[in-house]
Amino acid sequence: MASSVSWTGLAVGALVGAAARVGMTALHFPGIFGEQYAVGVYVAVVGAIVGGLAGVTGRVVRGTVVGAALSVLFFLLVLPFAGLFSFLGAGAFPAWWQMLAVGAIPGAIGGGVGQMVTKRRGDAPVVRNS
Repeated sequence: MASSVSWTGLAVGALVGAAARVGMTALHFPGIFGEQYAVGVYVAVVGAIVGGLAGVTGRVVRGTVVGAALSVLFFLLVLPFAGLFSFLGAGAFPAWWQMLAVGAIPGAIGGGVGQMVTKRRGDAPVVRNS
């Protein structure tokens, strides 16, 4: 029986998600990575979680939607901290479309890679009847 989990999509989505989220944070809050390596690790882990969970779907559209939704969810969780740093002058507050994109793009890439690998192996998608 074929597995419905795209491990390749998970790995690629996690890598792209971590890089995208760190890049977005460095763009908007450039001084935050100075001596605070824990912030960088946290941001990379959040990006890896969002990109990995979106890429594990193994489909481009599903990965895009899941990545955007998870990115918004994590953004809402850290909104008070981002607002505080922005208020203190440590950086600019990111736009809503940037937060959607930082989750949707890794999800689409991870899902697309997972879809290509599944097609290349010849695995049929798993269909579950309820």
